[in-house]
Amino acid sequence: MLTHEWNIQPRALQCAVSGRPFEKGERIFSALYWRDGQYSRVDLNAESWKARNENIEPLSAWQTDFVPPPPPAPETLKKDDAEGLLRRLIAENSPEKRNARYILALMLERKKVVRQIERKREEGLSVLVYEHLPTGEVWLIEDPGLKLGELKSMQEEVAALLANPNGTAPDPAPVAVSSPAGEPPEQIPA
Repeated sequence: MLTHEWNIQPRALQCAVSGRPFEKGERIFSALYWRDGQYSRVDLNAESWKARNENIEPLSAWQTDFVPPPPPAPETLKKDDAEGLLRRLIAENSPEKRNARYILALMLERKKVVRQIERKREEGLSVLVYEHLPTGEVWLIEDPGLKLGELKSMQEEVAALLANPNGTAPDPAPVAVSSPAGEPPEQIPA
């Protein structure tokens, strides 16, 4: 049984000798060496592979066509946006936003920003006690007992709140109203 862990590097994005980035579909050569008490992976382009010192044999070698890694998936929900919105909604404590507070808390729980530490019954209501992991703050979020049929409207409400964190609809453009000759038109909201 081995007494140490292997820590083999993932495939590099450029040649270890020339430093030139690999191109999509380019044939690359990888070799695994034992150096200074650990495994060391080396990725080379064809020119560097041919020019290497063949007296130093790798433990293993292989070749493949380079496939660039996919770009990181965009985060669908930024923790800071959802967290900031939840903080604002908790401070406002508006009964109309209790469903949104609940959904945002669940979203942040999934992102491991908060964790539910307790469920309490207070005055006939189910209240979830959440701990904000980075700061240790405790938040009380009412469980509104949402039903599956209400999910779509709640998703739309939370998406609208996240798109417009102030929680208000954007102001419509002002409309010009005609005025007596020689005076500028008066601007009134639509």
